[in-house]
Amino acid sequence: MEPSPLRDKPLYNSRIINSFILLIKHKYSHVDINELLDYAGMKDYEVADQAHWFRQEQVDRFYERLLQMTGNPRIAREAGRYAASPDVLGAMRQYILGLVDASSTFDIISKATANFTKSTTYRSRPLASNMVEITVTPVEPGLEKQYQCENRIGFFEAIVLMFNHKITDLQYFPEIRRLPTIQQPECVFRGDPVCRYIVTWEKSAFTYLKKARNLMIPVLAAGNLALLAATQGAHAATALLTSLCLVLLVSLAAEMSEKRAVKEGLSSTNQSIENLLEQIDLNYNNAMLTHEIGQRLGNFTRLEEMLMDVADIMQRRLEYDRGAIFLLNEKEGRLQLRASYGYGAGELACLNGLELPLDHHAEGKDVYIACLTEQRPFLINDLEREQETLGQRTLACALKNGTRAFICCPIVSDGVSLGVLAAENVKTKRPLVERDVSLLMGTASIIGISYRNCELIGALEQAKEELEQRVAERTADLEQSRRKIELQHDELTRTLFELEDETAQRLRALEELGEKERMLLQQSRLAALGEMISNIAHQWRQPLNELGLIVQELPIMFDRGEFTRAYLGESVARFMKVLSHTSRTIDDFRNFFKPDKEAVPFRVAEVVGKTLSLVQESFRHLQIAVELKTCGDPRITGHPNEFSQAILNILFNARDAFLDRKIDKRQITVTVVEEQGRSVVTVRDNAGGIPEAILDKIFDPYFTTRGPDRGTGIGLYMSKVIIEKNIPGRLSARNVEEGAEFRIEVPGS
Repeated sequence: MEPSPLRDKPLYNSRIINSFILLIKHKYSHVDINELLDYAGMKDYEVADQAHWFRQEQVDRFYERLLQMTGNPRIAREAGRYAASPDVLGAMRQYILGLVDASSTFDIISKATANFTKSTTYRSRPLASNMVEITVTPVEPGLEKQYQCENRIGFFEAIVLMFNHKITDLQYFPEIRRLPTIQQPECVFRGDPVCRYIVTWEKSAFTYLKKARNLMIPVLAAGNLALLAATQGAHAATALLTSLCLVLLVSLAAEMSEKRAVKEGLSSTNQSIENLLEQIDLNYNNAMLTHEIGQRLGNFTRLEEMLMDVADIMQRRLEYDRGAIFLLNEKEGRLQLRASYGYGAGELACLNGLELPLDHHAEGKDVYIACLTEQRPFLINDLEREQETLGQRTLACALKNGTRAFICCPIVSDGVSLGVLAAENVKTKRPLVERDVSLLMGTASIIGISYRNCELIGALEQAKEELEQRVAERTADLEQSRRKIELQHDELTRTLFELEDETAQRLRALEELGEKERMLLQQSRLAALGEMISNIAHQWRQPLNELGLIVQELPIMFDRGEFTRAYLGESVARFMKVLSHTSRTIDDFRNFFKPDKEAVPFRVAEVVGKTLSLVQESFRHLQIAVELKTCGDPRITGHPNEFSQAILNILFNARDAFLDRKIDKRQITVTVVEEQGRSVVTVRDNAGGIPEAILDKIFDPYFTTRGPDRGTGIGLYMSKVIIEKNIPGRLSARNVEEGAEFRIEVPGS
């Protein structure tokens, strides 16, 4: 069976456990109650608090440990019977003894048990004047245990015992005689859906007397009539008077017995009312305490006045013998007593001498420091048992001052610990319970708010004074500043005109710079034009030689007689093929110098290939081997001719390095790849590399190492401008192995 979800919810009132505790104290004095409660996860003040409820798991662990410690398998039923003891002054006796007899009690059993348990519902039905049927229905099957059923049986026996017997110590235990009869035709622990109990008890004395009176009247009447007839009225008057006296005596005894029961019920009711009035008075004082503190503390602006008023209200409204307020002294790093009530001079001296430093590790743990730092309350009803929690110095002071129990609660505001509120009992016998903690926590919260209010109001007053002084100083400064501002205004006006003039000059300079860049680009193109004319000559030299050979071959073939129609057609086809190749070369060079009007997507490998074709013949003539490697088909968006010109400038730079350094084996490797969404073109040569001293300057305009008569110094600069501004991308250079490598990186389109 799956565990019930109700096991983790509070189901049983503390008064049930309290009846067990009182039984243990009365009969099982060897049982360590503190050990028993610790095992069950219960606190003594929780048991004493009639408003507290325990979970099924806690109750089970309590019974399990109690059974081990007493060795009595009938302890649950005994505890149920012990509820009839005068020691059990809880609400059950207040409910029950306020009624006339056991039958009346069972009539309201369903309402009364709701104050003790939430795991079952009770329904009662009278079967006779001394017999009642009680049906107990579980809220959820499998939640309760069998010992709780036995405890109920003892509880039902206790109800009857309270009315039908004179209470003595022996009557609460199995030795009792004349117990009520309890039958259980149905039980959930035998597989039935409910537990059904039939309780039968001996009738009350006044019930028998009333029946005797009712029977005597007709019997005596018949006897008097028979005597009257037999004696002819001689002794009739005497017999009648005797009969009336006898009936009156029996009636009087019945009435007196019934009144005695009513009187006992009224006496118990009076006691219940007194207890209720005492609780009402306690609740009223608590409510008035909260109201009065909240209403009055908002009017204080001085901390000392506020603390004294809190102590006065607590003394008048609370039932604690003594109280103290400790506040944190941040400068000295310790708790300091600031207000109190109920203490004598010697007791206050003991409190003031505690020396409660926040660094309590040096002198051991202390309950006040723990309350402040951990921001949680502490409730202690047994000083000796809680020695470790209290701390040696605090324990010694408490014992010296005669403290029996106390509570300390943290004073917190906005999550910051401000101090500790403490209340002590010296003479009061009532144990401190959870509601006392809740009350003092609420009071501490209001003190924390009032503390902050006092701080804020004090800070506001100080700030007001400082503000007034600063306003006066600031007014004088402003007057002086006003005069300065007037002078600065005139100066700013002049500066504005100067800035406008400077801005106009900068705009003109930017336009001139743009014009210079355009001129540089054109200059670069003109420089490339000279290179291209040389390249055109190289590109045309072989086709022109081939055309010359074809023309020279014609008369030779004619003289030899081999000049046929077929030979002529073949020669013309060869001539046209060479002529077409020459025409395409002209188109390639013309397209190269044609300016791009707008950026378009293009294939990088295709543009690089066409660029290399323009210099193929001239580089071959210079014995420069050019190798193209491609991987993938990267595409970018830009101006293809400008991109081609940037490649050419890098190639010409490598060519010049070969020629200047007279390198024998000349090799250029051009690589086109796609890396992580970027198009990358590298141009690597073996011309010896770039000197490290000038590596950072090669892209500067007009920088050249060949002299003004052999170089312009704008080729690499324009390549940098084309790649990084017009495309845009990134152009870099580095030395690798036997030469230099130029790397162009452009984001893919």
